[in-house]
Amino acid sequence: MAILQLNSQGDDVKSLQQQLSNLGYPLTVDGIFGIGTQNAVKKFQYEHKLLNDGIAGTNTMNAINALLTPNDTAGIVKGIDISHNNGTINWATLAQEVSFVYCKASQGAGFKDHMFESNFSKLSSLGILHGAYHFLNFKDATAQQQIDNFLGCGVDFSQAGLLPPVLDVEWQVPDTLNPYVIQNRTACVQLVKDWLTGVASKTRRIPMIYTNRVFWHDFLGNPTGFENYPLWIAAYQSAPPLLPPGWDKYTIWQNSGTGTIKSVSGQVDKDIFNGTKADLEKLAML
Repeated sequence: MAILQLNSQGDDVKSLQQQLSNLGYPLTVDGIFGIGTQNAVKKFQYEHKLLNDGIAGTNTMNAINALLTPNDTAGIVKGIDISHNNGTINWATLAQEVSFVYCKASQGAGFKDHMFESNFSKLSSLGILHGAYHFLNFKDATAQQQIDNFLGCGVDFSQAGLLPPVLDVEWQVPDTLNPYVIQNRTACVQLVKDWLTGVASKTRRIPMIYTNRVFWHDFLGNPTGFENYPLWIAAYQSAPPLLPPGWDKYTIWQNSGTGTIKSVSGQVDKDIFNGTKADLEKLAML
């Protein structure tokens, strides 16, 4: 196994970068082992109690590969999350593959997913446990505007069979918007709090936070006061994910952003519920 370090180049470096990216470490996948890749390696090593020298040797690569090696999935409560970006869905077979589905409802102050109403209605008619999520825009949209946009999608969260509302807290699109989050960290953390408390008040449900551990740390600074909200953690790996400080368990784990199932054409986000099917039904008020 080649030792990869600062100034290494080639396909092995590109593979390492892709693996680190899949594990949630933001870096450029270009086949060049620069400072960004070195810092990502150091962060991985530190978090996994390895010598954090920024050199990807045998121990580091074995640790990375162990996290990305598929495990036995028997008995796991599986789900997916979908939006207008997904391909054709075979609704007749979907319930044979997943136990729950989250649908993108809205984003920012005014965007509503044009497939939401259709997807949500179909899931209701099939009796598949489902829920709705809002993608948070940190810039140019107040918490109240985003609350109104989300609740304007018409979901009655008092209905049995509906999973809690979710706030998607992650990297902004386009990437040029992300420095704003760091530069206005206090205001952005308050925006998250205001949306959660506002939606909880209106729906009488405790919302769930969807986020990535790296984003929560690097961009929001590991803020406190969110520990009582259920956590939906994004971590594209096979081993159970590390969690942001404050949480000792996750409710849902998005373990792939490029998954495939027979009922959906193309790639789809795949999720695992941390509990039994009965626990999931309880969360959906059944």
